[in-house]
Amino acid sequence: MASFGGICFLLACLLFGTSSVQGDESSYRDVCNKTGDSYYFCIDCFEEHQRNDLDYGGISITCARDSTLVAHKTALDYSNNSTGSFQDVMKFCEPKLDLAAKYLEASLRAWREQRKEDTVEFIDFCSSNFNSCTKRLSGFNFSIGFIREFGTVRARIEVADIIVSL
Repeated sequence: MASFGGICFLLACLLFGTSSVQGDESSYRDVCNKTGDSYYFCIDCFEEHQRNDLDYGGISITCARDSTLVAHKTALDYSNNSTGSFQDVMKFCEPKLDLAAKYLEASLRAWREQRKEDTVEFIDFCSSNFNSCTKRLSGFNFSIGFIREFGTVRARIEVADIIVSL
């Protein structure tokens, strides 16, 4: 029996034709296989960006940065439009997420300059800032979208960390 993914791929090939970068797709899937539980976040990241770009570390850092910037905007919106202790937490998180995005930008620069140790260290600093924010979020009720957004940030940071460490 064919897998659901295989059927979807077959239908996509029939509808849109085959991709000229099939080898690259299998290559990034091989890289994503090494990310464990974050496999699908990794695949989503690479499918959002150019498949023919073999800079897997750069792409994964860019995905993490972009997700962090979206979460930063969400935290900023909540800090401006909420009240009480939730507003205080969002006001705490907003600069932490901004700093996390800046660390990801620095890690991307270090990655492109082929400074692997600095890249990993900047991603670790990003993760630390993101985690200090999320620790303060326990005890509040959130929408599914909010939870998904912050979960995506966490997973994409983990993916970037794993890929640049390979």
